Amino acid sequence: MSKTLAHKQVLARDGGECSFLPFVLAGTLRIYKGSEGGREITLYRIERGESCILSATCILNGGSFPAIAEAEGETKVLLVPAQLLTEHVDSNPDWRRFLFGLYAKRLEEVLSLVDEVAFHHMDARLAAYLLRHSAGRPSSVERTHVEIADELGTSREVVTRILRDFEGDGMIATSRGSIQILRPEMLRERAAPWSAV
Repeated sequence: MSKTLAHKQVLARDGGECSFLPFVLAGTLRIYKGSEGGREITLYRIERGESCILSATCILNGGSFPAIAEAEGETKVLLVPAQLLTEHVDSNPDWRRFLFGLYAKRLEEVLSLVDEVAFHHMDARLAAYLLRHSAGRPSSVERTHVEIADELGTSREVVTRILRDFEGDGMIATSRGSIQILRPEMLRERAAPWSAV
């Protein structure tokens, strides 16, 4: 069964039952954790042709979904019933290889996130984020401060303060929903503690 989700529509909630495995046919699903205080941190995104390893784990282990899955923009998903997934994993080596590939990719992403949150200063993380999201595009990042804060697992106020510092140093110029990169070499220096950039 396929389903089309509107922007920001939630497909699965933290603690919910896992009755299907979603495959993204078009658009993007953001998988994130939220706190009681309203803060969020993005665990990973599921793009076209990919699926959700947390859903697969939930189905195979009989637990509940441990995060929130939300559409970014209009998103079309194919929903594979939990029983069908279980049958295929038991009988089909290709399905098992596919799931183990998902595990490996998502585990690498989550470990990178843990490393980033635990060991890098927020200004370096934000500089690296701006460089990463402006790569291969015109030198701007089309994100709001709230969206960036959600991505980095911090508050909008912290992001705004650091962006003001960057702007004061002449590295960027900000406008509503957009950040123009003026001095990428200075951002690279600031991002230097994060060698992944």
